[in-house]
Amino acid sequence: MIRLNYSKGDFEKALDTALKQFSPHRRRLSKLGRYYEGRHDILMRTKPQGMPNNRLPHGFPKYIAELSAGYMYSTGPIYSIKGDDEGLQNMLALEEASADAALNMRIALYQSVYGQGLSLCWLDNKLHISSLDPRNAFIAYDDTAARKPLFGVILSSREMRVYTDTHVYIYEGVNNKTPKTKAPHGFKRLPMVAYDNGPFLQGDFEHVLPLVDAYDTLASDRLNDRGQFADAMLVLTGIMGIDESDDNISAAAKLRQQRTLTLPDSDSKAEWLIKNANEKDIDVLRKAISDDIHKFSMTPDLEDTRLLGMSSGIAIQYKLFCLRQRTAIKERFFIKGLKDRARLLCDVLESRGLKAPDVDKIKISFKNREGTLTKE
Repeated sequence: MIRLNYSKGDFEKALDTALKQFSPHRRRLSKLGRYYEGRHDILMRTKPQGMPNNRLPHGFPKYIAELSAGYMYSTGPIYSIKGDDEGLQNMLALEEASADAALNMRIALYQSVYGQGLSLCWLDNKLHISSLDPRNAFIAYDDTAARKPLFGVILSSREMRVYTDTHVYIYEGVNNKTPKTKAPHGFKRLPMVAYDNGPFLQGDFEHVLPLVDAYDTLASDRLNDRGQFADAMLVLTGIMGIDESDDNISAAAKLRQQRTLTLPDSDSKAEWLIKNANEKDIDVLRKAISDDIHKFSMTPDLEDTRLLGMSSGIAIQYKLFCLRQRTAIKERFFIKGLKDRARLLCDVLESRGLKAPDVDKIKISFKNREGTLTKE
């Protein structure tokens, strides 16, 4: 989170400080995005030419993020209010006309992957609501206990847009200190909204990335060992074999090419030199790492035979307990974001002379997702 000691009149300085603070966050977010897309660090591993170099990324990050986001948002939020149904219906109708059906699901997925989702409300001839990629956008807050939002920034290859509570500034690039345009954005508050993934803005799989790397390495090395087993070396004892008569090819290179090793001895014999891999130990370690990934990310393994064999609703609830606790935290912060966005919608309704609800009286909740599963 970008926090600033901000004083009015120091806007350009505050913006420069915020951009510097965001730079290391952007690198971290890029890595999270890479892992979600399946481009893990194992793909960058190199080995000497001629050696097996299988590189196997595994989709744990995608599995964790999509299961978490889908579990939380599969049914969507439910809005209710006492005594002001007309205002609430006006707000919901405006939102439906201003955003596509997948908007909140995208934000929930960004929340799971990057630790925060973001949205932007903007006006031309109508209201639009869009999700923002957290790798290219952020909101800066003051450093007080109130955590007041100061401004929001959206970065692109061509320009930088900065939103305050009254105006939008457009800059030609990050390094240009003078905006090329400045215009009111039509809202009474900052039109960018954050949907935090808990108080620390951490992605759902971020803290298990070392375990994911370990799993990738173990599986890749296991396949490499298989390749080396297929390329087992023939050991010739007391028999003439490789020499270095060809100056252009070293003995080591010939060894890799011919897969033959000669050893001096009075007795002649031939045998295969292989690496003995203890498959049982490898399987135990692989399962232990996989179990730790699921345990520490609080994500159930849906392929677990113990879960598949459960017929009791209470047993299933027990298995999903950790996921439900994590989801409860995510929901609270997501609901806060939905209420902040609702205030922007109410600003538009009021500007059009339409009845708007009191946002503080709106109740937002999510349906129980495993209702049919937990019935006895």
